[in-house]
Amino acid sequence: MEEERMKLKRMLDEQGCARRTQKAGARRLSNSTYVIWGVLLFALVCTVSSCNTAEKSGKLEVIGGKPIVYQAENGDRMTARYYSLSDKSLDFVKVTMPDGKEYTLPRVLSASGVRYTDDMELVWWNKGNTAHVEKRDENGEWQILYSECVEVPGN
Repeated sequence: MEEERMKLKRMLDEQGCARRTQKAGARRLSNSTYVIWGVLLFALVCTVSSCNTAEKSGKLEVIGGKPIVYQAENGDRMTARYYSLSDKSLDFVKVTMPDGKEYTLPRVLSASGVRYTDDMELVWWNKGNTAHVEKRDENGEWQILYSECVEVPGN
């Protein structure tokens, strides 16, 4: 496991350096962004490489994934699937937006509710049966995309 984590960290470091040299004046990525992407890649590697076998064998398992549909005030619908690793080290959500684009977002610290973000493009924030969506604009500023999304019962 530790070897896989080190490989992912090296890969992220190399990609981050390449990305910064390719785009002159590009915004420098924070350490937390690298951590978020590393955790996402680790979860993906575990899922793809069948690490999700029985927990008693010491391997991680991805649990959850029941679709929950939310409806915005304007009628747009989004589907969220909430997941956790079996050792509870990572929670993440897969959100499918009304245009069909899917985002995989790790859970991050929040003062209220549960907040998921890639810290680059989208924030999915839910509390109870409501959700709030923010997206970065062309200037990199967070803008509210949907403020009051309500869970659709029976989905």
